[in-house]
Amino acid sequence: MDTRTDSYLGYQAAGGEPQPVAVTRWTVRLVDPQVEHDFRVDRFAEDRRRVVMLLMLASFVSCVNFLVQLYVYARSDDGLNALLTQFATIWLPLAGLAVVLRVRTPNLLEGMMIAFIAVGMIMRMTIMTLQPGLAFLWPTLIIGIIFVIYIYLPVRFLVAVMIATVFSIVASAWWLLIAETGLPLDQMLRAMVWLLFANALGFIAAKSIQRGQRIRYAQSLLLKELLSTDAMTGIGNRRRFDDALDREWRRCGRSGRPLSLLMIDVDHFKAYNDHHGHLQGDECLRQVARLLVESVGRPADLVARYGGEEFVCLLPEISEEGARSVAAKFIMAIARASIPHAALPADARLTISVGAATCDDVTRQSPGALVALADKLLYAAKRAGRDQVMTGTL
Repeated sequence: MDTRTDSYLGYQAAGGEPQPVAVTRWTVRLVDPQVEHDFRVDRFAEDRRRVVMLLMLASFVSCVNFLVQLYVYARSDDGLNALLTQFATIWLPLAGLAVVLRVRTPNLLEGMMIAFIAVGMIMRMTIMTLQPGLAFLWPTLIIGIIFVIYIYLPVRFLVAVMIATVFSIVASAWWLLIAETGLPLDQMLRAMVWLLFANALGFIAAKSIQRGQRIRYAQSLLLKELLSTDAMTGIGNRRRFDDALDREWRRCGRSGRPLSLLMIDVDHFKAYNDHHGHLQGDECLRQVARLLVESVGRPADLVARYGGEEFVCLLPEISEEGARSVAAKFIMAIARASIPHAALPADARLTISVGAATCDDVTRQSPGALVALADKLLYAAKRAGRDQVMTGTL
C-alpha cells in the first residue's frame, strides 16, 4: 500500500481549521476516498469530452486508412481480407462514441476505455497478421498508443500504468512473432529500447499531470472553503448559506419534501458587547456558534452566521414540528452553557430568540419568502419577551 503522501491544504472542518488533503506519491490519488470521488466526478464532463474527441479522431483516421486500402485493392485486386478488416475498424470508434455519450459515471467511463483499448489492440493485431508487410510500422503505432494511454485517456494513474504495461508486452510479442524473419535484429532491439523509453516518459508525464490536477483541485477546495467560511466563528457564512438554500430548495422541490429555516438572534447582544467589550463579544459569538453546531443532529443541517449576532440553520426535509424541536434544543443548549450577561439585572444569562419557518411545498414559493417569514417570526419572538421560538408555515 502506498502510504507516502504530499499534503496540501484543501478543506476545512466544522471548527474552521484547515485540514490537509493528501496526495499519495506513487499511486497519485487523494487519500480521502470521498475527496478522490468528488475530484473524479468534478472532472467527468471534461474527461468525457476528451474521449469523444479521441473517438472522432480515431474514426476519421480509420476512414482514411480504409480509403487508402480501397485504392490499393482497386489497383491490384488483392488484399480483400485486409480491406474488410480495415472497414471493420471504422465501426469500433463509432460504436464507442455511441456508448460513451450515454455514460454517466467516471468508473463506467474508465471501464469503457479499458474495453476500447482491448478491442482495438485485437483488431490492430489482426490487421498486422493479415498484412505482415506493414510490420515495420508497428513500433511507431505502439509508442503512439502508449502516450495516448498515459497522457490522454481519462483513467487513474495505476490503471494507466497497468493498461500500458499489458499493451506493451502483448503488442511487442505479437510484433516480434510477425516480424521475426522480416526485420534485422538491430532494428528490433532499437524498437524495444524506444518502447521502454516511451513507457518511462509516459509514466513520468502521467504522474506529473495527474498529481498536478489533484493539487489544483485541493487548492480550489481550500479557496472555496475560505470564501464560504465566517472568519470569526469558523462556521459557514452568508455565502455558504445562500448556496445551500438554493441547492436544498431545488432538491426538496424534486423530492416533494418540506424545508425549514431557523433564524436565530442573540438577545441583548449590543448591551453585552458594550459592557464586556468587542473581544469578549467575539468570543461569545464563537461560543454560541459552537453550541449551535453541536446541537444539530444531521450532517445535512447547516448552521451559518447570517450577519452580526444573527445565525441561521437550514433543515432540509424537516417539518414545522421538527423545526420547533431543533429550535428548542438550541435554546436549551444556550441555557445549559449559562453564559453570564452582566449588562442585564443580576444573575442574568445569555439567551437567544428563534424564528422557525417551514415551507411544505417549495414549488409554490420562493427562497426569499422563506427567509422573510423566518425573519418575521424571529422578531415576533423578540417582541413576545425573547428566549423563545415562534414557528410558522408558508
